[in-house]
Amino acid sequence: MMLLEIKNISKSYGTIEALKDVNLNFSGNKIYGLFGRNGAGKTTLLNIISTRIFADSGNVKCKNIDITQQPKAIMENLCYMPEENYFPKDYKVKNILKLSQNSYPNYNKAMEEKLVKLFKINVNQKFSQLSRGYQSIMKIVIGMASYAPITIFDEPVLGLDAVARDQFYRILIEDFGMNPRIFIISTHFIEESADLFDEAIIIKEGQIIRQKSVESLLENNFYVSGKAEKVDEFSQNYKVLSTQNFHGMKTVVVEGDMSSIKQVPELTFSKLTIQKLFIHLVGEQNNEELL
Repeated sequence: MMLLEIKNISKSYGTIEALKDVNLNFSGNKIYGLFGRNGAGKTTLLNIISTRIFADSGNVKCKNIDITQQPKAIMENLCYMPEENYFPKDYKVKNILKLSQNSYPNYNKAMEEKLVKLFKINVNQKFSQLSRGYQSIMKIVIGMASYAPITIFDEPVLGLDAVARDQFYRILIEDFGMNPRIFIISTHFIEESADLFDEAIIIKEGQIIRQKSVESLLENNFYVSGKAEKVDEFSQNYKVLSTQNFHGMKTVVVEGDMSSIKQVPELTFSKLTIQKLFIHLVGEQNNEELL
């Protein structure tokens, strides 16, 4: 049974189409990376999944139950930590943690205590007294301790320094290994978090343009560089994602299996990182002339 399924979701705000016929399947216990530029529709999508807002058309099903008709189906299985802060500002940290413990059926107090100690959180501080980074850490603590079958983080590491971000990534991987579930993580820190993700979901202008394993995406897209005429000759049989020209030399990103390519004199083939692939898929760089 599919735990979470999104079918033909569309959402508009006036004349602005935030989401356009979005289809997604979350078929197993995996860590999904949700990538898109600002305004691409990521937060709208997550708000629909969590029933904060409702789609204009289409539906979201949790355990094959339409959550619009029965919101309880998602509420019992979801922990969503949005980028915005919805915690009462005058509440102390310990009170927010107590509320959270009572909100999630699988809440793990031991995980909460472990993370509070690791990140050196002062539980007697009011939420409004926390720095931007510690407000993010609070959401990490609750999300990880919730042990919800579907846990969503929207920009979880904003305001965190490099050490704290690395601690979060390590905790996530370690705990996922012992207690697998669905994580959906929307982040702009693509390069440093790339090793976390089993699947990447890339959204552009309200449409899903890719949902594939990270391994598959990287195996089937690559750089070709060399003299312009040679590159053009080689790439004519491939889908070209982006092009850069520089004084008679050219670099293109093409879709294809690089492992099956025979070496061609005067051409260089190289792999992309997931961040570079994201940039080439959603950026406006085609036929760019570098002077």
